[in-house]
Amino acid sequence: MALANKPFSRRHVVLGALGLGGLGLLAACSTAGPSAPTAAPTTAAKPTSAPASAATTAPAATSAPAATKPAAGATTPAGGATPAAGATTTGAAATPAAGATTTTAGAATPAAKPAGAGGFSGKLTAWGIVSFTKDGDALLGQQMAEWGKANNVNAEYVPLPGSDYDAKLAAAVESGAIPDVPMMSGQTQYYVAQNRLVDISDIFDTIKNLGGGMFPQLFPYVQVNGKTYSIPMESDLSVMYVRLDLMEKATGKRQSPTTWDDVEAIARKVNDPPKLFGIGFTLGRTPDGSGNIVTLLRADGGTLVDKDGKPAINNDGTVSALTRVQRWWKDQLIPPDSPSWDDSSNNSAYQSRRVAFVWNPASIFAYLDQNDKALLADTDQAPVPKGKVGAPSSVGTWSWSIFSASKQVDAAKSMIQYIMQPDKIEAVYEKVGGRWYPVYKDLTKAKFWADRPYFNSFPTAIENSVPSWVPATPTPQLLTQLSAADQKRIYAEMLQDVVVSNKSPQDAAAAAQTKMEQAFAEVKK
Repeated sequence: MALANKPFSRRHVVLGALGLGGLGLLAACSTAGPSAPTAAPTTAAKPTSAPASAATTAPAATSAPAATKPAAGATTPAGGATPAAGATTTGAAATPAAGATTTTAGAATPAAKPAGAGGFSGKLTAWGIVSFTKDGDALLGQQMAEWGKANNVNAEYVPLPGSDYDAKLAAAVESGAIPDVPMMSGQTQYYVAQNRLVDISDIFDTIKNLGGGMFPQLFPYVQVNGKTYSIPMESDLSVMYVRLDLMEKATGKRQSPTTWDDVEAIARKVNDPPKLFGIGFTLGRTPDGSGNIVTLLRADGGTLVDKDGKPAINNDGTVSALTRVQRWWKDQLIPPDSPSWDDSSNNSAYQSRRVAFVWNPASIFAYLDQNDKALLADTDQAPVPKGKVGAPSSVGTWSWSIFSASKQVDAAKSMIQYIMQPDKIEAVYEKVGGRWYPVYKDLTKAKFWADRPYFNSFPTAIENSVPSWVPATPTPQLLTQLSAADQKRIYAEMLQDVVVSNKSPQDAAAAAQTKMEQAFAEVKK
C-alpha cells in the first residue's frame, strides 16, 4: 500500500523538536540594536554543508538529485544587493542577475509616488526558507508582490536554503543588512533576547482566531513573557519515508517497521552499496543532522536538559543513540557522503532510490506526488520508529517576525496579515504539496488534505506533541539557551564526532555536554 494512514512522530531541526527548529532560523537599514550574539559569527563563518544558491527557488527536492554549491554573494541584503547569478528573486528591490526571474510589486520609484493604502511607500524585504517546491515559493512571493502593488510598496521575497539559513541571518544581523521580515525556524527567543524583534501581539491576537483558530501547541515557540514576536505560518512535522518494495523483499510484507531495531535489521537485508544503502540518516552539520540525532536519542530515553533546565545531553539515551549510528556507519549502512549532506540531500537520496529509509518532513511526498508516481506507489509515510522508551512526537513551526531595526514595521504588519489570511496560506500549502501543514485547525479539513489520507494523523500528532525541552518547564531563558545551542550545531557536531572523528559515543556525549554548558552560559540572564 502507498503512504498508509498512520500516526507518526517528528524529527525536526532539533529545536525543531524544540519547535525551536524547531524551537522547527535585518531590517532594510543599518541601524543597530545590541551587537550580534557570540554564536552568530561563529556559525556564519563555518558552514560545512553545501547549500543551494542563496536566492534560489529551485531546491534539490524539485530537480534532479544533485547538490549545488553556494554562489558568490549568496546572502542577499535587504538594501537591494544583486542576487547570485541565476537566482530567482521575487520582488522589485534587487537588481537581478542575468537569467534571474523577478516579480515587480510596484513599477515606479517609491519616492516619486504618493503613499499607497495605509500610508505605506518604499521597499519591504522578506527572507524565508525554501519550501522545496519552486511553485510554492513563487506563489508566496507573488502574494507579497500583490500586497505591495496595492500599497505602493516594492515587496521582495528571497527564499534561502535551510541548511545555512540561520548562519546567513546571523551574518546579516552582524552587518546590519537585514530584511524587514525574516522567517524564523526556531530563533524567535534567541533574537528576542538580543532585543531585535518587534512585539507583534496586536496582529497575532487577530490572526490566531482565523480559520477555526491556530493550534495552541505552536504558541510557546513564538512567545516570550506573554508577548508574541512571531506569527506561526506552518506546522512542522516529520515522518519516516519507507521503500515498501524493499520491505516486501526483506520481510515478505509491504509494511513499515515500527522500531529502530527493526529498521536496522531490514536495512542489513537490503543494503547493497554503492548502489543502495539501508539507512539514509543525515550526518551533515545541518538542521536535519541535528534533528535526526535528537529524534533518535529521545526515542532511546535521552534528553537535552534536566528538570531544572540545565544541559543534560550526556546521558545513557544519548550514548545509546550514538552507538547505533556509529555501528550503522562502520557497517556501511549509511551513504559515505552523508557527513557532507545538506538539508536537501536526504530528499535526493530517497528520490534517486539510493536509500531505503529517510526521516524528513513531507517535502518528499510532495516531490513524488508531482514527479514520480511509480516511486510514490512504493512509498510509505510512516511513524518515526520507537526506541528503548518510545517515540516522542514533537512539532515545530516556521513563523514570520519583524526586526525592530526595520523602517517598515507598520507595512510589515500589514503584509503579514495579508499573507496569513486562510485562503492565501492554504493556496501556498497546496502549491508546496504537503511540506507545510496548516496552522489553522479548519484548514486541515480542506479538500486538499481530505484527499490525502496519509495526513489524517497530523492534527492528533500536533495536539499530543511532547516538546524536546521536557522534562524542564519552558521559560524564555531556557528557550533562548536551547536556540543558541541549536544554532551552534552542537547536536550535529556530536554526531560527526562518532562517524568522522571516530570518538567513542561516551566521549562524544561528554563533549556535547561541555559545548551546551558553554552555549547556555553565553546567553545573558
